[in-house]
Amino acid sequence: MEDFSERDKRRTFNPWNDAKILTHATLNVDRSSDFVRMKVFNGPVMPSRTYNRNPTDSGNENYYNAADRPSFDYLKANNTPSYIMNTVHLQNPYRPPQPLEGFASRDNTKDMYRSQNFTLRSRYNNNLFAKKEPPANKINDQENEKVERSKIGKKHQRLTEISELAKQYCSYSTLHGLRYVGDSGLSIIERIFWMISFTTALAVAIYYICFLYQKWMGAPIIISLSPDPISLNEFPFPSVTVCNMNKMKKTEAKRIERGSDNLDKLLMEDICNSESNVTYEEHAVNWDRMLRFMINVSQPCTDMLHYCLWHGNQTECDRIFNPTMTDEGICCNFNSVTKKHLFYNAREWPDLNITYPSESVDWNAEKGYDASMPADVIPWRPYGAGLIYGLTLVLDVDIDEYYCSSTVGAGFKMLLHNPVETPKIADFSFVITPGEESRVIIRPRISSANPAIISIPLKKRKCFFTTERKLRYYRTYTQRNCILECEANFTQQLCDCVQYYMPKSSNTPICGKRDEQCAKRARRAMEIKLYDEDLTNPLNVTEIPSCNCWPGCFEINYRIELSQNKLTPNFQINKQYMKKDMIYFTENMAVVHLFFVDSQFTKYVKNELFGFIELLSSTGGLLSLFMGFSFLSFMEILYFSTMRLWCRLYNRRELRRPTVLQTNLLDDNKKALYPFTN
Repeated sequence: MEDFSERDKRRTFNPWNDAKILTHATLNVDRSSDFVRMKVFNGPVMPSRTYNRNPTDSGNENYYNAADRPSFDYLKANNTPSYIMNTVHLQNPYRPPQPLEGFASRDNTKDMYRSQNFTLRSRYNNNLFAKKEPPANKINDQENEKVERSKIGKKHQRLTEISELAKQYCSYSTLHGLRYVGDSGLSIIERIFWMISFTTALAVAIYYICFLYQKWMGAPIIISLSPDPISLNEFPFPSVTVCNMNKMKKTEAKRIERGSDNLDKLLMEDICNSESNVTYEEHAVNWDRMLRFMINVSQPCTDMLHYCLWHGNQTECDRIFNPTMTDEGICCNFNSVTKKHLFYNAREWPDLNITYPSESVDWNAEKGYDASMPADVIPWRPYGAGLIYGLTLVLDVDIDEYYCSSTVGAGFKMLLHNPVETPKIADFSFVITPGEESRVIIRPRISSANPAIISIPLKKRKCFFTTERKLRYYRTYTQRNCILECEANFTQQLCDCVQYYMPKSSNTPICGKRDEQCAKRARRAMEIKLYDEDLTNPLNVTEIPSCNCWPGCFEINYRIELSQNKLTPNFQINKQYMKKDMIYFTENMAVVHLFFVDSQFTKYVKNELFGFIELLSSTGGLLSLFMGFSFLSFMEILYFSTMRLWCRLYNRRELRRPTVLQTNLLDDNKKALYPFTN
């Protein structure tokens, strides 16, 4: 047996009072064994002793009765081996209590632990083998205090972790100037300088980004010129509507004056703004009666058009021109789509004798022409530029038949418009003077849109796609169709009638002389409201129109350049085109040429001012300019705020976990755990 020093011999060792020993032991209990064996790795030597478990402390392995607490000298005097001195024998709680057996002998103990390995995971406390159990209320107070300290400690630890992580981010960040903020080698003044510089750069970048964002949200649409020109065969020749300024033939007016039909006299009064003694209460006017009257008193297209040249080929005028109803009465129209493609539930007008020499298709500016469509479908397309590929007309004003004119002179009103629109001749036409040759150069204005702008709200986009806005009467949405329909609806709402040229239902009354002032007020109120949406009650009308007539995103309009010169007396013309003589021709006839001068045109395209990619690029450019920010800088922030933080917390928890050790009690080569054991 090993010798001990005199100091060790004189020293009485009491492990219960002098040591910090385990407070929790995870014991693998063998139900077939009489003892629970537990290896003590930390703390002083634990005497080898068999202890009875306290029966009153069921389920708690921490409390045992100890009848005898042997001193270190006693253990040495009995030649207790060191590996037994390092072992505590606890009675197995799963077996009946055993009587005290004293200390195990060297041989029995060696047999018991031969080839046995023991594992222990421990934490430290002073209370495991305390002599006395503290009161319950004191234990609760201690536990609560520990919990509170633990919470405060964890919170402080998190703040410390975040602070250390922020310093580490500043040291490794690629953002300009930020690494100087976290450089502990610089003075505090230098670090404050760089902090102010970085904050200023960040503030300026945010200011310009906000300005850019407001611009993107406030005006998201830009109208630009398309780099790709559009050729003549991609859009139609304009629809041409020609009206004689004479609203009523003199011969028909004389017949009505001599006749006894008061309704005809009433209608003549309406058209010519003359006075009569007939009152509206005596007669009712419907659309069919009005249409027949207009056809009878207007100049027929066959009398107005004497010569037509289309695409360089002479053509019968009644084949390519059809009568149509306008605000100037019955006029002659070229190259408009059919009624069924213009209106919903269109009513045919057999009295007008409308014919089409070729097939009419459902065309609009957004769809355009399909590649499979024949070249001669209506609306017709121009074949080329120049006078020869245009439309040439010889018109007869027939001054001798003038009874009441829409102006103070004689001549024609002409309008070039979209083939899917109803013309408003009184407001937008230009004048063709008889006795002159007119050259009308056509300059189309074509508007289109990038389909991507459909995602932009209507109030910011301010244009309609064809599928977005449905009209009540017209099949195809255009701004002019919308305005005319809105005028009709508002006039009917305000005056309980509509003008004869407006779109309407079959049972809608036609406004007459007595409704003239009401119809004018309705029209003026609507026009003012269209161009000034902030007006609440224009002209003091009781109702306010709400038209919502923004332009179409895809539209085509035609502008003209008009030049005129007088016909010379020696002008040579075939006799078949002269109604009487050369004097009559120079006083009544007008020659009109309509043509394009260019074979390709530039169209206007509505695009996003800033798409998402442009906004992202501009934002990235500002951040890069002021801070050196890039996508990888964003990934750095994401890394340090998520993955790096989690890894640090995880590693810290792993370091706090108890260490698991294994030892063989009979391994003679291992060094003793404590200096007073072998």
